[in-house]
Amino acid sequence: MSYDSKGLNRIDYELCNYDGSRITFRGPKTDIGQRYIAFLGATETFGKFVEDPFPKLLAEFLPAKPMNLGMINGGVDAILGDKFVMETAKKADLRIVQVIGALNQTNHYFKVHPRRNDRFVAPREPLKRMFPEIDFAEFHFTKAMLTALHGCSKKRYRMLCDELQKKWLTSMAELLEQLGEKTILLWFGSVRPPKNAVRNPKDPMLIDAKMIAQLRGKASAYVECVPGPQAVERDANALRGTLMSPEAIQQVMGPIAHAQAAQALQEISEQMMR
Repeated sequence: MSYDSKGLNRIDYELCNYDGSRITFRGPKTDIGQRYIAFLGATETFGKFVEDPFPKLLAEFLPAKPMNLGMINGGVDAILGDKFVMETAKKADLRIVQVIGALNQTNHYFKVHPRRNDRFVAPREPLKRMFPEIDFAEFHFTKAMLTALHGCSKKRYRMLCDELQKKWLTSMAELLEQLGEKTILLWFGSVRPPKNAVRNPKDPMLIDAKMIAQLRGKASAYVECVPGPQAVERDANALRGTLMSPEAIQQVMGPIAHAQAAQALQEISEQMMR
């Protein structure tokens, strides 16, 4: 997995690689011979367009270095499928796992790239039969495909979403069970977990309150961070003037939101590391 070294705001992500993994991570590179905290998640954990993401900010209050294993647009498949990530996270003094969306995962209906989980690889026969009017060769990304399917048939789209949600719950439960104790599950989104995530397509997509309720008991603790409207607006203002569209800006967690996430995690993290 590769990213540009510098973002639109000329941020140096200090990209690095670890022996045993083909994924490129945000640095600085962590010495696993010392105490460290493993952060697993997607774009928000990586901290795209943010100089100081919440893993870095939180670690300033803890007696360990941050190891940022966040993957831009990553899914649970990429985490579970990377032996280095799993083994390294298990050995960490503390693990913080971001709740990530359910779109980017191989399932009964379609396949995604094993590392770049947002990349749509191919439909499976059940999906072809469900949407015979769709030419799946047109799609390269899961989100674009799902948007098209929603516009085609809400009823059939709901069936697909049900499969994605069930698969996500199984995979996330497996992830948390493998990681074991001293693992914090983090919801970091623009809204609280909705009652119906199919009708409310906010990140993390397709994850609703009922799913979180089923999952949170498998972690040592659950933390919810939903930045307030003032924080969202100030972060949006900071990103205006970049090449990003207004729609894209609304989907990015900015520096104030990341500071709030670190603050929300601080107390429980300190308790677990005593």
